[in-house]
Amino acid sequence: MAPNFALISPVLAEFVGTFMLVFTVGCNLLGKTPSDWAPTSIACTLMVMIYGFASVSGGHLNPAVTMAHVFARKIPVQKAIAYVAAQLLAGIAAAAAYRNIFFFEAGLVPGPAVGYTWWQACVVEALYTAMLALVVLCVTCKRNNPENEPNQFYGLAIGFVVIAGAYGAGKISGGDFNPAISLGLGAFHQFRQSLVYIVYQVCGSALAALLFRALRPEEYVASLNVDTYEPSRTTRMCSEFIGTFFLVLTVGLNVLGQSPAVAWSAAACLMSMIYALGDISGAHFNPAVTFAVVLTKKGGVTMRELPFYWAAQVAAGIFASLMYMTLYSGATFSLGPKALYSDQAAYIMEFTFTLILCLAVLSVACVKGITTPLSRNQYFGLAIGSAVTAGGFAAGGVSGGCLNPAVTLGIGLSNMANEGTLHAGYMLTYCMAQLCAGIGAAMLFFCTHTKEYAAKADNRRLFTARF
Repeated sequence: MAPNFALISPVLAEFVGTFMLVFTVGCNLLGKTPSDWAPTSIACTLMVMIYGFASVSGGHLNPAVTMAHVFARKIPVQKAIAYVAAQLLAGIAAAAAYRNIFFFEAGLVPGPAVGYTWWQACVVEALYTAMLALVVLCVTCKRNNPENEPNQFYGLAIGFVVIAGAYGAGKISGGDFNPAISLGLGAFHQFRQSLVYIVYQVCGSALAALLFRALRPEEYVASLNVDTYEPSRTTRMCSEFIGTFFLVLTVGLNVLGQSPAVAWSAAACLMSMIYALGDISGAHFNPAVTFAVVLTKKGGVTMRELPFYWAAQVAAGIFASLMYMTLYSGATFSLGPKALYSDQAAYIMEFTFTLILCLAVLSVACVKGITTPLSRNQYFGLAIGSAVTAGGFAAGGVSGGCLNPAVTLGIGLSNMANEGTLHAGYMLTYCMAQLCAGIGAAMLFFCTHTKEYAAKADNRRLFTARF
């Protein structure tokens, strides 16, 4: 009789994929890879392993992700135990392997970086583990994978969470977001420190499961048909709040941590959350984008709903700014043009690159943008995130590259706690430039996408259900 590979194959896949991930982490850290590239290297390994093993095991490669599936009732407990055991063993094996190669280097220890406390490190570990697990749950859920047309962006979305978190939170905690990594770092010394991180990472798993249940009620209510389900206004506002929160938090942590890749990290965060939440609210996470969508009447959002979107986005931006301010012991940063540049130069930059961002959303996320029998394109999140990469790097040295009123208000209001009203005026002028860019993007879309307003253009919407 042939052996039963029903569990052996996926467990082996989890072991191999997790081993490769943890081994890459160790090689980057002990091999002294420049901080500009180490997180991207790790993220790419995760993405590749997910695409390689998703069809075998689901490509968790992380005990926290598996635990989130348990809390969300998406995996049998027995299978989850086998997965977690394989992942943790893989973390220890990978640590032994990279320690053998880099034997001349000091060992790696999980814990807060110099100058930071345990509570700061544990909070960011919990938050970005929650983001990672939430993205996994959302990009693999039923509604994000229509029958006979599963999405192809899942690995990209999950892998790029590491870029978002590692550049931003890595300065504080090291950016593990994975108990297998934490255990590997402390398996041969400082084991207790690994356990502390693991506890908070599992708390992040539980938070992700709670958020998933709030955002995806159709996964749990038998009377809701996934094909015809339309998210309620409350669900959509929760989606906008969560996505905007992580975006602004990532920006703030990158700036305060003097990250070498602020725009790259913020763009990765935006892309991942768009892929995770786009089918719920449209994943605008930006009042200027919502304004452009409403004006074009192509995103399923009406003028009556505009204030609700703006309120959720701005509230999230303010909350996120208070969070990064707390994590950095009250430190903030100001709005305004950088040294040597005029106010006008900053406004031009904010207007131009916010316009590019809004136009990208209108062109790839409000309509399919391609002629295809598929119900949607697969590149919408990548295209929008790339607009932030472009604008963030190009405008960052002049205006700061906010490109988003929620980011602008979060930065400006939190900075008032330290500098009063010194730079407060830039909140109004930056927001005006960004909202005007939304109007400009809508006008350009009207002029360049006239076919989308033809009588037979209804089937060109990106998402078939109106959110």
